[in-house]
Amino acid sequence: MTEETRTAYALALCFRLLEGDAERAEAGRRLAAPVAERGHRIGTGFLGTPLVCDALAGTGHVDTAYRLLTQRACPSWLYQVDMGATTVWERWDSMLPDGSVNPGEMTSFNHYALGAVADWMHRTVAGLAPAEPGYRRLLVRPRPGGGPTWARAEHETPYGRAGAGWSREGDRLRVDVVVPPDVTALVDLPGAEPVEAGPGRHTFYAPFPATARWRPCAPPTAVPEPVQGTRI
Repeated sequence: MTEETRTAYALALCFRLLEGDAERAEAGRRLAAPVAERGHRIGTGFLGTPLVCDALAGTGHVDTAYRLLTQRACPSWLYQVDMGATTVWERWDSMLPDGSVNPGEMTSFNHYALGAVADWMHRTVAGLAPAEPGYRRLLVRPRPGGGPTWARAEHETPYGRAGAGWSREGDRLRVDVVVPPDVTALVDLPGAEPVEAGPGRHTFYAPFPATARWRPCAPPTAVPEPVQGTRI
């Protein structure tokens, strides 16, 4: 990369501008290293923030992505929560640690862009995503990491409520799935073969992963090839 920045590597990885597993693995390493060196504080803006956790997790650095998500020191998402935020700010320090408003420009306290990580939280932390437009088919693919012991998400689809949630039970991963009527789901758990699930409530088990690795970076638009707590 001509620009050795986290945003540059996140964009290259998630838009598949790199060829071959070796190049992608090296780019993932070059992305993860400065994230760790900076103490897992966020270092991206409007372009890189929606993609950085996907780029890390998609190259095998799942725990690094989780540590980035759960960092509490500024700049971070949880710094804003600790400062009393109920919406995501336009800049990481729109409110300063002493409680005063940042005197600089761009100090909106209700700005979506930096909150785009919520998409990754739904798809990867909780594991609920559309596999086809309109949620006619679901993809349930949670990838635990970084310390949380449970997560869940729900979504009101045109066919009814869909849900996915997981919890750690010793060395096992328990996944509970709700599939609306007239909908099917592909359930892809770490360390297990993908299985199909029809309408109704289902529970699946798999070994709880020490580290999860998988390929997709962008949200899936079709069925993929087989291959403590956060509530969303």
